[in-house]
Amino acid sequence: MKTLNIIIPSDFTLSSLNIIPVLAERYPDQKLNISFVHFLQLSDSISDLLLLSRRSREYQLISDEFYAGCTMLKNDYADQIENIIPDFFYGNTVAVFKNYLEEKEAGLIAMPESHNYARLTPNSFDPTILMQRSGYKIITLKAKVKQPLTIVNAEAEHELLEV
Repeated sequence: MKTLNIIIPSDFTLSSLNIIPVLAERYPDQKLNISFVHFLQLSDSISDLLLLSRRSREYQLISDEFYAGCTMLKNDYADQIENIIPDFFYGNTVAVFKNYLEEKEAGLIAMPESHNYARLTPNSFDPTILMQRSGYKIITLKAKVKQPLTIVNAEAEHELLEV
């Protein structure tokens, strides 16, 4: 079974995870590696550019609920999904984006049909035009919610266990 690497532009909200069941349904005979990617323009600051490889500040913008949702979906589709990871793309040119896609060995880019791309930082940008110009296969899927994804936070879970 061949592995399909899928890039999904994301703002790391729980609603962005609703596309995973649709992808699993659409590609039932393939293993999937899914990368949720947020797009950031490079800063003009030299110190920011020098420290770019050591960046972890952006990962603090990803909620624990998003990570928990990824884990739940990976467990729900364990036979099909190998990995679900959040990632950041730094740049705003087609050439750099193509290099990123080649490095990730992306097979396709998946976009939710009702896509509202929220900015997490002042450097965030909507990647739609960049993705269209890349020449990679882009599919637009209607994310359907069979059951709303709810995450119980760790504190509430702990309180429930104490009762």
